[in-house]
Amino acid sequence: MNILRRLEALESHTVDGSGLVPDSPEWLAFWHQQVRLYETGQEHVPLTLEGVRAYMQAIPDDDEPAVQLS
Repeated sequence: MNILRRLEALESHTVDGSGLVPDSPEWLAFWHQQVRLYETGQEHVPLTLEGVRAYMQAIPDDDEPAVQLS
């Protein structure tokens, strides 16, 4: 059981190309901004599948309320 806690602790500190902990509010806000920059033809970091997937899941369908990003 101790090994499981250690693995969970390590996973919580891993980062991707953004330098942020995946699935944190800051991480989602970062990828939201990067996708918007891409959509408007501005300079952005290379998009990752995980970042774009999180962005797409955070965007509401037409009949759902918007998610508040800080």
